[in-house]
Amino acid sequence: MSYVWRNGARVSGDVSPGSFSAGVQFFETFAYRQKTIECLEDHLARLALGMRHQSLPLGPLASGDRRAWRSALEGLEAGDSILRLAVGKGIEELGARSLMLSPPTFILRNLRTVRDTPEWLPRPKSAPWANSLAATMELRSLGVPAETEGVQLDVRGNVSEGTRSSLAWVINGELCVPAESTGRLPGTAVSQLMASSGLSVKSVTVPAPRQAEAVLLLRSTLPKGGAPVTEWQDVDGQVIWQNASISLASKLLEQLAVYRAQRSVSFA
Repeated sequence: MSYVWRNGARVSGDVSPGSFSAGVQFFETFAYRQKTIECLEDHLARLALGMRHQSLPLGPLASGDRRAWRSALEGLEAGDSILRLAVGKGIEELGARSLMLSPPTFILRNLRTVRDTPEWLPRPKSAPWANSLAATMELRSLGVPAETEGVQLDVRGNVSEGTRSSLAWVINGELCVPAESTGRLPGTAVSQLMASSGLSVKSVTVPAPRQAEAVLLLRSTLPKGGAPVTEWQDVDGQVIWQNASISLASKLLEQLAVYRAQRSVSFA
């Protein structure tokens, strides 16, 4: 049996991805390693935007109350894990699931599941996250290796984001990120990369880049907040971009890791 911390008490609950208690409207996921939550405030700031848009009051966890967070983590007896804070009218629920090992590099595969239109901009991280789950199911049906991340395109064929990740790439010394108009989530890790890279940032509406000097996959639960991409495939699995050298991506990720470490909260 799995448990969650709901409205200040430990109760039975489902913490599996895509499963939400009735009434949940928004959620955030965090990495919890060595009793430290990485970039807690960045996630809570994004959560608060959605809640305020729907006139939902911030509960103690959503507002960042350290005592409430400590009580929840102790109540869940959480070790290194992925935490999910899910909120809605009258509900604030924290769950923890195992933090799995991640591949050091990724392959990207374009999917046929088109990124849907967000409720509003910037896109909220809203439950049940059905469009991303549909894309995840498509990716699984392809029988690809575990290090493959699916890429959703918008209705015009422009890169939006991965099924679980944000994307960025470098062209001519500029850091390029998909525009919000593609329907992408304003990912915390990609926002941190934009702040830490030292590169000029360009918001773009383009198909998969074929001339990129480096491609990065950004996910807040990954070590360092992301990983280099070595290959990008089209919807049929044909390679459209490849780069055996990950030196530039690795350098940017090292800078990102330092930035993220400065924004982490310890509960030791």
